[in-house]
Amino acid sequence: MSPCPNSVIRCRLTARLPSCSSRCRIGLGQWHRYIAAPAAKRSTHSISKSPTNTPETTRYGYGHLEKAAVARDGVFKDSVPRKPSLTAFAYAVSRGQNSFGEHHGQNPLGNYFRKRNSKTRVSSRIRTKSKSRHLTRRSGAVSRFSVGGMNKDGRVRQDVVLRTRSQWIRRRLRRRVVAAVHRAQRQLKYQRRVVNAKSFRHEIEVRLSSLYPFVSFHPLWKSSYSSIYSAKIHGEEWELSTLLELDDDRRVLIQKLEMNSGSDFRDAWNILSWRKKAFQWPRLALYLLQNSPKLCMEFLLATNCQPYPPFVMVSDCLLYLDRFHYDELKQWKSDENWYNSIICSCLDPERWPSVAISQRGVRLYLKRSDHDGVTRAFQLMSERQIQMNAETALCFMSFFTKFGDVDRAMEAFRLVPQLDQPGFDLNSEAVLRHCCKLLTLDSVQDRDGERNFKILPKLLELGVRPDRDMMNVVLSNAFKTGDPQLGLDMLAYMKSQGFELDSYTYLTLLTDAVKHGDRERVDDVLREINPKEELRNNPYIASKIFHAHYTFMARHLSSDDQPAEVFSSMLNMYNQLHDVTPLKDLRIVPRNYVPPEEGANTPPSVVALYIMIATYLRCQTAIANVYRIYQRFRELVMEGHETIAPLAETDHTYNEFLVAFRRDPRALRYCVQIVEDMLHPHSGFLGGSESRPIVCAKPTVTTWNILLGAFIYNKQPLAAEKVKEMMRKHGVEFDQVTWNVIVSGYANAQQVPETAAAIKMMEEHGFSVDTYTMKSLRFLRDPERLKVAIDELDKAAEDKSSKVDDKEEMLEEGLRRLGGTQSKS
Repeated sequence: MSPCPNSVIRCRLTARLPSCSSRCRIGLGQWHRYIAAPAAKRSTHSISKSPTNTPETTRYGYGHLEKAAVARDGVFKDSVPRKPSLTAFAYAVSRGQNSFGEHHGQNPLGNYFRKRNSKTRVSSRIRTKSKSRHLTRRSGAVSRFSVGGMNKDGRVRQDVVLRTRSQWIRRRLRRRVVAAVHRAQRQLKYQRRVVNAKSFRHEIEVRLSSLYPFVSFHPLWKSSYSSIYSAKIHGEEWELSTLLELDDDRRVLIQKLEMNSGSDFRDAWNILSWRKKAFQWPRLALYLLQNSPKLCMEFLLATNCQPYPPFVMVSDCLLYLDRFHYDELKQWKSDENWYNSIICSCLDPERWPSVAISQRGVRLYLKRSDHDGVTRAFQLMSERQIQMNAETALCFMSFFTKFGDVDRAMEAFRLVPQLDQPGFDLNSEAVLRHCCKLLTLDSVQDRDGERNFKILPKLLELGVRPDRDMMNVVLSNAFKTGDPQLGLDMLAYMKSQGFELDSYTYLTLLTDAVKHGDRERVDDVLREINPKEELRNNPYIASKIFHAHYTFMARHLSSDDQPAEVFSSMLNMYNQLHDVTPLKDLRIVPRNYVPPEEGANTPPSVVALYIMIATYLRCQTAIANVYRIYQRFRELVMEGHETIAPLAETDHTYNEFLVAFRRDPRALRYCVQIVEDMLHPHSGFLGGSESRPIVCAKPTVTTWNILLGAFIYNKQPLAAEKVKEMMRKHGVEFDQVTWNVIVSGYANAQQVPETAAAIKMMEEHGFSVDTYTMKSLRFLRDPERLKVAIDELDKAAEDKSSKVDDKEEMLEEGLRRLGGTQSKS
């Protein structure tokens, strides 16, 4: 007959033996080692779906562990109350505290006797037991403490107190580790993912350093944040919940945050207990999101310390601020860099969880980070096996494309078919749009005697089927190679595959034809466009056609052209596209001008205005009229004219005035005045609907080249040398055009030695002789002298280098002799 189980347990308790065998008694630390260690040793995976883990061993809870629950005040604690031990009570008494630790907020004295009295009232049979047996059954540590934990005078020994405190801390940490491991395993099982041991350990470290190690975020956060976000979108007033109302502690913290920009708040926050931080953080964050976005940024920065708030909660706050208060916050403190640095600091990829992460928070970090930050985030997500969806992978691809990093952009794109997310297949609109952006960086490379694109074949190998938009980008890249025939071959391929040509296609064809000055090709494209009214009325195509007429009619006037007729023709075409009022304000429209038909009221673009001003200046021969137009242009810029003032933000219009003045030696002083106006611009504000400051353009290298050429063309070498000194003073580096202008000036003056020296200096600066340089050398009456001068310069350079080599050899020989003398001594 088997003995009664209760009698066996009582006998074992009386003998101070464990109440059950070691086979059924798995301690807290043993459970953690049994569950977590095999996953790391076997390197299988870290979810509880492992084939070596049975359901009995992977299940969370062995009687002494229960699920973490949430108290009414939002502070997390165990749902099963724990019995305070006498050692813990002794430690609190020895420190003279009224409660057991500041982290718990409970009175051990009252709790102990209250629980003890309730325990003694369980049954009358237990109350009849002896005192020693009762204490033994209560806890084995009680009797041990009562025997060996007291001094002779009855006081608690200090070493026992410290040992008991450390044991209590270890038990609490073990409980947190077990809960974090269990939740991570459960989420991995739900996601049906497998991660390595390193990634799993990082996930546990992130959870243990969080304000909420037992859950991903505060239980009140999701509903409260959703309500405040929805109310902001719909323009409604969000009512603060009673659970989130400010109390005295939160008011004090907010006052400290307002007073000293977060320094006093940071000190007060650091001394708070973990439970109080977990209780106050979501309430403060939601209140500041609604009432003070600037203080919310300070709050997020001040609380960015251990224990850290969860990534999902911080990212939600920053997403709210970036969506609704970006214009207000980007200029706060110093500049936009401060705003971006706050986001990058609070969303540091080093603290990103490996198992469950907010994809929107990751994309916000990428949006506000630089190239190094995006690269670092991509590497960490790959190394730690952080979950990524297709939208985030395309976001990585987009930013790598923005920074010109083709290799990493392709690496991010290869993840999209592997993720196999619905709606993001390789032929979807979102994927093809990102491929179009990536193809803008494509180039032609020569390999094995064949010319081919660099990026396009890789996309085709992955299974991408190009659509019309992608083929338009490929067509543009083909023309950018400088080989028009390659572009025409690609155009023929598009037509053979049945792609319908759109406005982007014809715009690419017109741009390349105008760039190469191929008027015949321009006429062919216009014949295809004219029958299609939709293309003919496209503003971009109309602007390019207007530019083509300027290039072939007004830019290079011949002696047979009539300037007045050319300007009238351009003005009529402009009148069909845009409003002529800005030209009247600039006073370049003749008083007797009558448009052939009613014009359009569309405001002109900056390019259209520049083309009309350039046409007028090239058709105008009277320098007085040109200077009058320049004075009027300066007046409108200082007044902030809505359409004329933006022309001053680039150097193109100023350069056209310089070109018009350089033809007359008497107008060179006007050229100097224009450059001085650009060096010392007048500040002003743009009028109209777009009110903003006008940033006038500084002289570029093209501006200085025109000024230098004006003095050289009018045979004023001293003034030309002064211009070169001014260029060096303002840090303007000479380009190929600058050296060609200098060589041309010396060649026109028949200064052969100076011409040869200029050519040598040009080569020393990395520029070679081109067709424009050779064209300038034709002005020399004696070209043989130039060859002799260059040979003499080469010989002098060789002699100088040989002398330097001889000096170095002599120095080395002297050092060897000196070393030998010292060794002998």
